[in-house]
Amino acid sequence: MRLPDDFIFSQSALQDYLDCPRRFELRYIRDIRWPAPETSSAIAYESHQMRGQDFHHLLHQHAAGVDPQSLESTLFNNNDDELQLWWENYLKWQSRNLPAIRHPELVLTTPVAGSLLMAKYDIVAKMPDSTFLIVDWKTGKTRKHSFLAERMQTLVYPYVLARSGDWLNDGKSIPPEKIKMLYWFADKAETVELETSAKSLESAEQRLISVINEIAERFEFPLTDEKKLCRFCSFRSLCERGNEPGNFDDYLTEDEPDSSESFNMNLDEIGEISF
Repeated sequence: MRLPDDFIFSQSALQDYLDCPRRFELRYIRDIRWPAPETSSAIAYESHQMRGQDFHHLLHQHAAGVDPQSLESTLFNNNDDELQLWWENYLKWQSRNLPAIRHPELVLTTPVAGSLLMAKYDIVAKMPDSTFLIVDWKTGKTRKHSFLAERMQTLVYPYVLARSGDWLNDGKSIPPEKIKMLYWFADKAETVELETSAKSLESAEQRLISVINEIAERFEFPLTDEKKLCRFCSFRSLCERGNEPGNFDDYLTEDEPDSSESFNMNLDEIGEISF
């Protein structure tokens, strides 16, 4: 099977392909939902996922101008100490580090290698020095700079903003050196910041073209050789890579799946939310 002509690539789809071509095929081409738990504790996993969704919803509403005191009623109703901690960490950090000009839940697309590439940002903030800060909220454990630098999200988000974010900059292209990517980890309010340059943007473009062309030319999608990646994959039993899921505590150190990006978006869907 091949990708549909109107398939829209995202950072999570590209990362899935690099992690395991078979996972990409099952998830995005065959559109298979396999009912297997991602971790050894289904309850802990579901609670973490719901808490993360609630947290992102709170931050989106706050960035859209809703008063924090009004939003805190949600926290009290949930009686969730961890969510409360994340929220308090966020309020302290954003008041010191984010300007008033913020664009929450921003969706942009740009053409790459004959396909569309989508980026859905948690928030893009225009700083006083005209730098555009891409902030991605993370609810897992803090990751190292070296790990994040290699993730497709770090390539895709600055690249798409540079190519399609001119309307945020009075119709002018945003210079690469004016784009920064920042990962914010909720548990301890820790941050990892990555710079962008003309060289890194060119490298990202070549990488994206290479991966997208490789996917388009594939007829077979083999299993990954890195079997440890199968621990938290819902397809592991389908692929005969084991029936037992990985430990939940170990899951928190893995890269979080982006639930905001659907498995397979098409041109009609993206037309309603892109700018």
